[in-house]
Amino acid sequence: MKTITLNEQELAILGRQDPETETDGGWQSLLVGLQKVVQDNGVITLTDTQLERIPRYAFNYGNGGWEGRLLGVFGRTLGPGLDGHV
Repeated sequence: MKTITLNEQELAILGRQDPETETDGGWQSLLVGLQKVVQDNGVITLTDTQLERIPRYAFNYGNGGWEGRLLGVFGRTLGPGLDGHV
């Protein structure tokens, strides 16, 4: 597990995912699930499963909107590879 604090811009990017898409697929459920656990002050504790899924969805499935969104939300705190190594 890893606790990070998202800034306002990162929270806004995370908030762009429509909660109604939670059951549409893996990355949608990941983003909506993260919306549910982030606190109002931007603090979020990522589980080991989420820490594994974030870089996998960002880099292993081609290029689409969610990859950029994941980089926008977690690139500052988890590093450019989203693996926790800045």
